[in-house]
Amino acid sequence: MNAKHDAELFRAQPVVHAMTRESLGEGGRLAWDFLHLFAERRYAEANAFLAPGCVMLFPGNMAFTDCTELPKRASTIYQWVKKVFERVDEFQAADATVVYNYGTLRGQWADGEPFEGIRYIDRFLIKGGRIVDQKVWNDLAVMAARR
Repeated sequence: MNAKHDAELFRAQPVVHAMTRESLGEGGRLAWDFLHLFAERRYAEANAFLAPGCVMLFPGNMAFTDCTELPKRASTIYQWVKKVFERVDEFQAADATVVYNYGTLRGQWADGEPFEGIRYIDRFLIKGGRIVDQKVWNDLAVMAARR
């Protein structure tokens, strides 16, 4: 086997989550659907989940308002990434639903080397059935610096 074939097999492996979509509340299912569309690079469909004015804040204080912006910026770091959901917490705030999605990242660095097991947390604020705010924390930069 060659490295390109191995990388294709790694990417094709299904992601197995610690829970099912059906076990989540309405906000958790919305975040699940958004993240799946994003992972599948269906950015126009993922954008439909964002309320006008939504800001997605990523490590390094990188703010995005459109799902197509992040892959352009991230292409210098990795070729692709998928999230393995380990836990979803959902609760009602005063006027919105807050969803935390915890798990690990698996993917392929820009140089083709695979990675997995990198921690992340996503926090979504959902109002009126749309994401009004997303904050992302992960260890990608830490792990990239250790390479």
